[in-house]
Amino acid sequence: MVAPNHVPRKLKAETRLLLRGEMPLIKLRDKIFCAYDYFSNLQDFEDATNPEDYYLNRYPSAFIFIHDTFYIDERNPNSQDISEPIRRYMASKKDFGPTKVADIMQYKVKDLTLRLGQPYVFVHLGDCEHLLIFTDLKLLHPTDNQEMDYYPVFLSDKRVTPKCCVCRNETATFIISESDRIPHHPAFMCTSCFNSFHYEGDNRIGTFRAFHYIEHSIFE
Repeated sequence: MVAPNHVPRKLKAETRLLLRGEMPLIKLRDKIFCAYDYFSNLQDFEDATNPEDYYLNRYPSAFIFIHDTFYIDERNPNSQDISEPIRRYMASKKDFGPTKVADIMQYKVKDLTLRLGQPYVFVHLGDCEHLLIFTDLKLLHPTDNQEMDYYPVFLSDKRVTPKCCVCRNETATFIISESDRIPHHPAFMCTSCFNSFHYEGDNRIGTFRAFHYIEHSIFE
């Protein structure tokens, strides 16, 4: 089992996943949720219907570091090895041992060398880090689901989809910053509340910047 955790203040796992040894490691990478993946640089008056405009696809470079190996996600042709400066730094310090680089697509969970309870890390978007901890190990039981496509399994899931800060019901579609009418930034708003609060007809009200945000399930 593995528990990815994005904000380590209280060290509470955001999700707990049940993996299988034969499962490709890339399937773990794809189950790590981060709201930043669904941000965009497109403002509210720009067309944001192309999924390629969101951070998940615009900045695809990522890696998982486990034990002594950087498992690089190179599926996207625009990906870069963002572990290179980290490896260069580690090589210059005597406190670190040697490290290796591997293509994440070539490895399964059973291929990993790891220690239970040891913190590892998933890094994407340049410097956005998610803590990974493998907490348990067991043999597959006859009563366990034998279908490979069944894994990974969410044992717990506390991922939160940003809701509108006004109505608190609808999923957010805009991220607002630098507003002279909102006390906190950034603020998430749904389309209806955003339009009624920031526009009168076609005229913008006040000073603000608003960027498109997309719900993560659209990519799944």
